[in-house]
Amino acid sequence: EVIEAAKTKPYGFMPFYPGPGIGGHCIPLDPFYLTWKAREYNYHTRLIELAGEINRYMPEYVVERTAKILSRKFKKSLNGAKILLLGVAYKKDIDDLRESPAIEIIKKLEQEGAFASYYDPYISEFINNGKEYKSLKELTAKEIKEKDVIIITTSHTKVDYEMVAKNAKAVFDTRNAIKDDSKNVERL
Repeated sequence: EVIEAAKTKPYGFMPFYPGPGIGGHCIPLDPFYLTWKAREYNYHTRLIELAGEINRYMPEYVVERTAKILSRKFKKSLNGAKILLLGVAYKKDIDDLRESPAIEIIKKLEQEGAFASYYDPYISEFINNGKEYKSLKELTAKEIKEKDVIIITTSHTKVDYEMVAKNAKAVFDTRNAIKDDSKNVERL
């Protein structure tokens, strides 16, 4: 609501929304170069450091919220849960997964015993820590219905989110990709 109100400003406003973490080659790293340089002059950039801590924690937060969704809705734990991540690219409509929070989310889900899979129309496969991951070839209602929770980690425009919301048992939308107020959708 605050962002919607701020958008009414006629100029100079860029909306930013919470997400599952930050990725790419700039934002996760560049602010810390400034912090490092500022320390040389005995200046401490507390806000940059705090923002970095919060952003690094977001994948863990997404996993914790997913566990709560499973527990509350299905009386299940992460151990043995079938979870599908929609999008592993760090940003919408690109094929770049550098520093993507989705990679860390998959890792943490698997550490908790979940069966994590993903669908990304831009990234068909990747290797992380020697393990190979492959995207679902097609995102179907059947695939969605088979999963306990769908986590939207990247809001690619090529994904039919209406179909996802209609067929999923539960959706954790970390990117505000689903616009309607479906009962099975939780937002970040």
